[in-house]
Amino acid sequence: MPLLNVAVIWLAVIAGAYVVLFWIAAWWARRTPNDIDDVVVGVLQWPVVLGLALGAASDLSGRSELPAAVQDGMQRVAGALLIAVVTWGVWRLVRDTVLYYGRRLARRTEANFDDVLFPVLDVMAPVVIIATGAILMLRLLGADLSTIVVTAGGAALFVGLSLGDTLKNILGGLLLLIDTPFRFGDLIVVDGTVCQIKQIGLRVTTLYNTESHADVFLANSTLATIKLTNLTRPSPDLRVRIDVPVANAHLIAPGRALLLELAEANPYVLGNPATKVEAMKRAAAGVEPGSVRARELEWGIAVLGREQALDGYLAEVERSLAGVLEGVRHAEKSGLSRSELATLTARLDAMSAYPDKLVQAMREWARTRAADPQLEAYPEDRERLLADAEARLAALDRRLTDLRRQLRNPNLYQAQRLDDLIEELQEWLPRSFKQITPAWKRPLVQAAHINLKGITLQLFVYIDDIHLEGFVRQTRVMDDLFTGGMAGIAALEGEAR
Repeated sequence: MPLLNVAVIWLAVIAGAYVVLFWIAAWWARRTPNDIDDVVVGVLQWPVVLGLALGAASDLSGRSELPAAVQDGMQRVAGALLIAVVTWGVWRLVRDTVLYYGRRLARRTEANFDDVLFPVLDVMAPVVIIATGAILMLRLLGADLSTIVVTAGGAALFVGLSLGDTLKNILGGLLLLIDTPFRFGDLIVVDGTVCQIKQIGLRVTTLYNTESHADVFLANSTLATIKLTNLTRPSPDLRVRIDVPVANAHLIAPGRALLLELAEANPYVLGNPATKVEAMKRAAAGVEPGSVRARELEWGIAVLGREQALDGYLAEVERSLAGVLEGVRHAEKSGLSRSELATLTARLDAMSAYPDKLVQAMREWARTRAADPQLEAYPEDRERLLADAEARLAALDRRLTDLRRQLRNPNLYQAQRLDDLIEELQEWLPRSFKQITPAWKRPLVQAAHINLKGITLQLFVYIDDIHLEGFVRQTRVMDDLFTGGMAGIAALEGEAR
């Protein structure tokens, strides 16, 4: 075929690719609801066109009447440039799709490892992609790779000896990736100081010191070896003790009742929801309407009502899952047939009304929690509460969808492991989706230091969501309980006189 005809064909192919990518595909991508197709089309436009142009140059040079050495050189250069374009396109595709959407997914998932994985990939991915492209280019250009490998090995040895601490930090980051003792946003205690995890990098982890309001940069090798206390695991509440002195033993019983009433009437202290609602109603009757305290109590009663409704729907889902689990175990004794699987799937579909109500109840509870009067100055905390609820709902949807899929289309192995899937879901619901406050987290008062100087009543409470309000919720609630306790005890002592 004449060279001119080949050139015309290549020109038509390049022009067609340009029209498809820059006009047709771009027009289609802009009209879809998702943005990932816009990103993919935008990333592929120029790499594909340039790649076709370089492919055309290589093909035309091979068909030309130029000397063989010149043809070979032109083809090698065109091939090397093609590899460079492909490397550029692959890196853009990884950066703008895999890493970008991976980071967004990591913020919404309940898993911990992805909070470390994607910062590491941000650093390692371009190095691996560019190094691979460079090796392929050098090999195509005829470079002696054995010399390069030996040189790289010597350089790696030199770097390993001279950058030992850096490599230790990188290894520490990988250990954090495997063990995941914390995730983004967690509160940890480091050397007696409460810090929040801001970023987990390849070499260092960035912490926010909640006391000095400053960023702290801690090497991963150090962080991986020291003792850490994670205040937000297994739940974001903290047990504290408030000491209130009492003059004599006759005030122990009324003092204990007073402190328990104060704790139950505080919306930010964990306890029995029904008991707390009644205590807050009694407290609301004695405060000025429209005051900050009145708004807090009104909000506390509302949020506990939403929580009780959510706990009720959660109990219904757990009972339904228990029924499905019983059916699965009974059927597994003789092997699950298609008809038995269909029956179990129908039972799971029949309980679909409960998850729908559970989703609605979770969103209503989250919106009510976000309406906390104390969060008016912290809009980011309100957004965090709503985002956390959506992340839990997304995790619930994934688990239920996976369970339905396994019931409808199981293979031989999966059919005998359905009970394990249901048990995992049963364990996950009260652990990670919504925890019901156990009895041992309710307020407790005990007498201590009984001597001639007097008696100390110790109030033990769990303060909920200590990471909110700019990390001052714990201090504020403790001050409120101590002030209220001292005033109440003083009133009791006055009555005793």
